Amino acid sequence: MRFRATATIWFIVLAPFLTLLLVAAGCIWGLWILFVSHLLLVVVTLVPSLQGFGPVLTRYGTNAKTAWLTIDDGPDPGTTPRIIALLEKYGARATFFLIGERVAKYPELARMILAAGHAIGNHTQTHPQFSFWRLGPKALAREIDGFEGTITSLGIATPLWFRAPAGMKNPFLHPILAARGLQLVGWSAGGYDTRIDDSGKIVCRIKRCIASGTIILFHERKQSEICLQALEQLLRELTAERFRLIVPPPKELMTGNQTVGKHLERGSA
Repeated sequence: MRFRATATIWFIVLAPFLTLLLVAAGCIWGLWILFVSHLLLVVVTLVPSLQGFGPVLTRYGTNAKTAWLTIDDGPDPGTTPRIIALLEKYGARATFFLIGERVAKYPELARMILAAGHAIGNHTQTHPQFSFWRLGPKALAREIDGFEGTITSLGIATPLWFRAPAGMKNPFLHPILAARGLQLVGWSAGGYDTRIDDSGKIVCRIKRCIASGTIILFHERKQSEICLQALEQLLRELTAERFRLIVPPPKELMTGNQTVGKHLERGSA
């Protein structure tokens, strides 16, 4: 898998030089180029679904009534087994984006997830939620490789999918992911389940965005009881509407409006 710099990255890199040339020529409005480049850098960094630095998986192509449930921040002995039981009860499948240091602490839970027919994704080794966006290449690589080292030490195959803490990213992330054959996964439906303390409102927010091919974001651990109540309500309502939750084939996944290429085929098992 090769990384190709996007037009956004080229603009951000070249903006200071363009600004310098214009200002040197007496065009003071050239400073706007530098301002816009900085604004673009901030917006693309903070908005999880934006593709400015590279592809972000936000949905998948299907005509069936299915969605992809993704669950972040585990594993946890107080929530993971209960989530697995709920998924089994409603015949649903999910991808758990796990934190490496928690996998090392609770390896039996990672194995339990796989044994139940679910998938695992890389959610960094330590989940540096408030600093991930500003990490340099070496620190990013340590977070990503640390997780993969933890997983492989348990005899588990390294995952194909990566999700950044809070969905944040920076220009260094995509080349590192590409070198490791990882794909950045965002979402298209979330209920702010780490902030809202009403399970009904969480479900309502998610269902407003539900359509065929939606990627749903859920969390475990934080506000665990509320999240579990919301998850059960969501599963119950989607089941009643004959809407299935699956782990989609990689060839169906899409970044923005573009289907992911054939290099994802190795993750379809």
